[in-house]
Amino acid sequence: MSVVAPRARVFLLLAAVAVCVAPGGHGADTRARAADAPNVSEFEFHRDHVIGTSLDLCVVAPDEPTAEAAELTVLNEIERLRTILSTYDATTEISKVNRTREPVPVSHELIEVLRAYEQWQLKSGGAFHGQVGDLVRVWKEGERAGRVPEAVVLDRIAADLKRPGFKLDTDARTATRLTDQPLNLNAVGKGYIIAKAADAVRKAHPAVTALLINLGGDILAFGSPPGGTGWAVGVQNPFTAFDNAAPVAGLRVTNQAVATSGDYQRFYAIDGKRYSHIFDPRTGRPAEGVSSATVVANDNVTANALATTLCVLKPEEGLKLVAGVPGAACLIITSDGKQIRSPGLKLFELAPARFALPQDKKDEKKADPWPVGFQVTVAVELPKVEAKRYRKPYTAVWIEDDQGKAVKTLAVWGNAPKYLKTLRDWWKIGKGDGDLVKAVARATRGPGKYDLAWDGKDDKGNPVSQGKYVVRVEVHREFGDDVTQRGEIECKDKPAVVKLDKNTEAAETVVEFKKVGKK
Repeated sequence: MSVVAPRARVFLLLAAVAVCVAPGGHGADTRARAADAPNVSEFEFHRDHVIGTSLDLCVVAPDEPTAEAAELTVLNEIERLRTILSTYDATTEISKVNRTREPVPVSHELIEVLRAYEQWQLKSGGAFHGQVGDLVRVWKEGERAGRVPEAVVLDRIAADLKRPGFKLDTDARTATRLTDQPLNLNAVGKGYIIAKAADAVRKAHPAVTALLINLGGDILAFGSPPGGTGWAVGVQNPFTAFDNAAPVAGLRVTNQAVATSGDYQRFYAIDGKRYSHIFDPRTGRPAEGVSSATVVANDNVTANALATTLCVLKPEEGLKLVAGVPGAACLIITSDGKQIRSPGLKLFELAPARFALPQDKKDEKKADPWPVGFQVTVAVELPKVEAKRYRKPYTAVWIEDDQGKAVKTLAVWGNAPKYLKTLRDWWKIGKGDGDLVKAVARATRGPGKYDLAWDGKDDKGNPVSQGKYVVRVEVHREFGDDVTQRGEIECKDKPAVVKLDKNTEAAETVVEFKKVGKK
């Protein structure tokens, strides 16, 4: 999702978690092709509700038909592999394996993924595991019942996970489950799919010189955008996990994988306490101590496996593990906000100044200053539309004062900047802005739902006064209508909520003015 914004809002862009690239061998060829084909352009495509999340794609190609063909190749490969690896579809290969203890014929793709789980379970000392499906089940049941699962149940599952979980017969191409623990491939399955999709583009479309795939936070990057030396990727701050929040760090990558795992996007809420959705398979309990872990690696499976494992291990154990993996680097953010970097991260990290927001003006005084500790949150949902090759619509979300003057643009999404003018209302105030960052590494997002925040500063970073403000949401879909939502909310000394009615392109938008709380 491309964000058109001045410096204070450039960071909304693509919400993602991992930049993934197929293993080795492509770097020199990609750079050579880019140098030999200077007449290329960058084309962007955005979709929601792709295998339960969002898809953002940047294609560097000589023309739009080539880029669109590459997009179709990506979508077709994602769908092909979904029919193998998805646990949400009863007809997939992995679902068939989970239904029996008998040998099941499987594809070489499923065997590759299961081999990766075997290898990383061994490398991590059991901290990474592909059979946490039973833990997911009992913790979901506990959340519904409002109580933490009993220790005896968790201990039994943890003991079961210490046994070999499955057997692979490469010659017969079968997989056999050896315990009652169901296989769950979420930790690396999505990254594996992305890498295969990129391979398919490289084979089918040699004119494509660079590519950035962002599938719900797992991102694959190869080559470089026109005139660049790599793709700029932000790392989401787990403590301000809004789609338009400033990244906590920045990376520049080409022909690397980047993955982020964390406890802040998905969790179990039981009796007022949050428990991470990432489990320590050795204990059966949710992982604690690490809020997020971002990994740069030479391939996507390594990046995804390491990112998940670093959320389970103690930071010092995680750093030791990363040090033993050639080409890998990491940023660990602990639950108390401490940032821990591996030595190799400096090879990729951008200067912190690139990610600093404008500072408040110390000498500026307001008669009615913005209430301390309060912010406005805007929950936007773009519902699934049953249409062939449906793409995410052009969308703008911004704030106006009670006189109708634009104050702050929170988000702008669209396939191509030249078409953003179809957002007629927003274009009057937003034209001429440019973006900086192409992706933000983050924990996996859900489909179609975006959470934005406004901290009471205008587009120049200056604080505004308390009072009444208007939230505007404008949506324009290809071959659809240009529709808007509008609601006024009072930002003073007490919480307030306003709901913007749904329309043909957007579900009900919930706007809240509230005090910022800790998770």
